[in-house]
Amino acid sequence: MNYRHSSSSYRLRSTNHIEVPLLAQWLLLFFVLGLLGLFFVYLKNQQHALGEQMRLVEQKAADLQAHHDALLAKVTLLTSRGSLQRKLDEKYLDLLPIAETSIARATPTRELGEAKNMKTASLH
Repeated sequence: MNYRHSSSSYRLRSTNHIEVPLLAQWLLLFFVLGLLGLFFVYLKNQQHALGEQMRLVEQKAADLQAHHDALLAKVTLLTSRGSLQRKLDEKYLDLLPIAETSIARATPTRELGEAKNMKTASLH
């Protein structure tokens, strides 16, 4: 079979042209969206890491507060009247009387009058 193509029957097939500017715009858009997605994931990971660090610091602060409270209770116990009396009885502590010359007494120099002045203290 011999096919003859006449000029009227022969048509050029139209080819699909790739529009480069439109393709470049779409590729750029997808690239930017991908970068934004990666940045979002990075920020979320940072948020979780910082949250974990905060949790650890808060736990350490709570432990230190509990330790502080325990030490404060121990100091209070060791400085209680009963504990000091026991140490005094065991001769672990000695009490010395305060010398009369070391005592400062505050006595009013004058009475409050109508002017309602403050009392002053004097050392003897």
